[in-house]
Amino acid sequence: MSLKKNNFYQKYFSELALSLARINKFITKENPSVGCVVTDFNNNILSSGVTSKNGRPHAENNALIKLNKKITKKIFVTLEPCNHYGKTPPCTKIIVNFNVKQLHCNQIDKNPVVNGSGLKFLKKNKMKIKETNINKNFYSNYNYSVKNKLPYVTAKLAITKNFSTVLSGKKYFTNSKSLKFAHLLRYMNDSILIGQKTLLKDYPKLNCRIDGLSEHSPKIFFINRNLNFNKKHFLLYPRTTVVFHSSKDSKKISKYKKYFFLEKIEDNIGNFSPEEILKRIYKHKCRRLLIEGGSETVNIFAKNKYVNKFFFIQSECNSKTKDPHTVNMVRSLCGNNFNKYNVKINLNNNKLFKI
Repeated sequence: MSLKKNNFYQKYFSELALSLARINKFITKENPSVGCVVTDFNNNILSSGVTSKNGRPHAENNALIKLNKKITKKIFVTLEPCNHYGKTPPCTKIIVNFNVKQLHCNQIDKNPVVNGSGLKFLKKNKMKIKETNINKNFYSNYNYSVKNKLPYVTAKLAITKNFSTVLSGKKYFTNSKSLKFAHLLRYMNDSILIGQKTLLKDYPKLNCRIDGLSEHSPKIFFINRNLNFNKKHFLLYPRTTVVFHSSKDSKKISKYKKYFFLEKIEDNIGNFSPEEILKRIYKHKCRRLLIEGGSETVNIFAKNKYVNKFFFIQSECNSKTKDPHTVNMVRSLCGNNFNKYNVKINLNNNKLFKI
């Protein structure tokens, strides 16, 4: 077979594997979504697989487990196979046991427990390894998270035309299309964080309410230094909700630990370390965090350069007063050049900006 034809098949199967990985991209919890295509040496597709919902079994297992071990195979994967024992055996051993003789891999897994060890093991077992270089950005958020041991942070803020986060007499001042976009962000992130003011004033549900995606709502985190709650909060949020606090009130702690998972953080003159909060969230196996609090909460993380991506939605409504806090933060993030970051999506007069 000609080199040109072989290159065509390599690119085709590698792109197919990436398309598979996209299917479960946001529903594999702390594990990355991986796509896998298995072929014979005549370039006939034998099987395919993708990382399962909630992250296990892995794509390689799902693709190979249904095949005859005697058939010699090629395998195309979007990410380096794991080579360590966790809740499942290493994918490298499954690959060797199923008579795979050639592996086409898009990129090395930057997770320190993998980071080249999978390919090294396979090479030792006389497997031919080829790099495919298809869309290297697909795992950029995951790579950032596992290398820094922090979640990749997306912040979202809704503001009025004159840069306020509040409109008198209205909980929502954006339209239904903008609200759907906010719910899509909740689906795309495995965790969500709000501050105390948003919690006490808005009572946000913080779940994804898009049909068919509600089961993939993010894990909830609050910053609530003094543990101020009312009865409505106990009905609104699940027991798994994590509350970061610095309260020394033993009665409050004893009372509220029945309703939420409390984590005490020592504050520094009334301020929590944003890095410490992110480290704690990472330990809860969350890799993609959406900060949906008000401008003060977003600013705590933004000014310390922990916001990787920032969305703000600007409605056509005007509030009576500006919020200088919000104005300064938004202007700082986009360098006063709003047009540069305007995303051309039809939100029916509301404008979306991505920084």
